[in-house]
Amino acid sequence: MLLSSFFTTSGMDDHPAAYLFSLTHLFYFLSFIALFILFFIVLKKLSSRKQKILITISLILILVLKYATEILFIYEYYNLDPLPSTYPHPFFDVNTFISFQLCGVMNIFLPLVVWFDLKKLKPFVYLTSILGGLAVVLYPVTVLYGNPFTLTLPMVRSMLVHFFLVLIPLFLIHQGDIKLKRTDAYSIAIGLLTVAAWAMFGNLFLDDSANNMYLIKNPFFGTNIPVLNIIPDGYHVILLAIMVTGGYFLVYRIAKLFEKKSD
Repeated sequence: MLLSSFFTTSGMDDHPAAYLFSLTHLFYFLSFIALFILFFIVLKKLSSRKQKILITISLILILVLKYATEILFIYEYYNLDPLPSTYPHPFFDVNTFISFQLCGVMNIFLPLVVWFDLKKLKPFVYLTSILGGLAVVLYPVTVLYGNPFTLTLPMVRSMLVHFFLVLIPLFLIHQGDIKLKRTDAYSIAIGLLTVAAWAMFGNLFLDDSANNMYLIKNPFFGTNIPVLNIIPDGYHVILLAIMVTGGYFLVYRIAKLFEKKSD
């Protein structure tokens, strides 16, 4: 593999639904499930000390991959003309340090919440991390693009980070790190609205071409997804709200299943 073909954002602007429901998507989906089961079993068999070490390494890797990719974006912005995608940005850009996307925010918050044992934030951060990770598995916009079998740094980052966003919270819930309650819905709603407001701030005041958290434009418009592909911009937010609410409910039920299996 040539370094130039690995360290590139080329292809990231390709149509996000190009591989949706394809054999490639199925392969990614099944690989994700298989690796999740494998890693979960391996973690369970390790001592508590080794579990903490591996979880810490995984959390560090999330941050390393995030900022390594930001370095790539910055390098391309200053050194390539024309730019290979719309992702490169200057160093003095908010995206260099934090994200306006839900998953990107969790990239930073999940390590902090685990390391500093921020119990009040854990229900929101854990469930949102799981939801964000699963969302990319179902809608692999940052994983399958261009030639999906030619790996790039952004692809590797997205695959690994979203994998850990699902694995780590579910394993910690399984280990009894938190016990989810229905009343957590209030803190989760507040957390989600706060992140959505942050995303809209980025959309309206920092980059008028941005579509953070898909709050401005319908990402499914014109794709091959029935119903979703015909809803005009603006009205799609109502559907997003319904989908996100349903997603949280599903993730809550999944998390409770792992919680019940705790020793």
